[in-house]
Amino acid sequence: MFFSRIVLTAMLAGLCWAQVARAADASAFDVLVNNHDGKPVMFQSTSTLKKGDVINVHAFNARPVMIMQIAMCDADCPHMHLVKTIPLFPYYAGTAVANQKFVIPENGHVSFWVQELGGVVSTPIITMDGAWSVNFVNRFMSFATPMLYQDSQPMPASAATMDDNTLRARYFHRTFITVRLADSNS
Repeated sequence: MFFSRIVLTAMLAGLCWAQVARAADASAFDVLVNNHDGKPVMFQSTSTLKKGDVINVHAFNARPVMIMQIAMCDADCPHMHLVKTIPLFPYYAGTAVANQKFVIPENGHVSFWVQELGGVVSTPIITMDGAWSVNFVNRFMSFATPMLYQDSQPMPASAATMDDNTLRARYFHRTFITVRLADSNS
């Protein structure tokens, strides 16, 4: 009887330790969609985030037409809606780093993907006099309202790692993007 209690206590302690270790290894983000080659294309938060939470986006060496699209959905995520378009390229010439903060506008899961706006450069628009002109994407372009770019497919990440509150993804050969849940004191 005494021996069975020791074994049972050891088993319960081991089970509790395994649950604690698994919780410590859990990431704040996970891959939501892979492409046909198995490379991650879209990422999502693993838990429901609260309105006012902050996500820090850090991009290094991004091309001048790379953006991150951020969408939100409720707990069971049947329908996502786009809430933010973030440029990943730096605003100032001579720098390779761009940092952005995104404040979660509502409770729910956050999904995001990266696009390269290749089709936007040749998109015709109508001017005041009715003539056609061309909308050029440059490094000073602002994204005041989120917009879906249907001509540009989401880009697959060449590599991605997820640990704790951070997702690190590499695109092409030398573009690195980090998405991190901000600490409560930062």
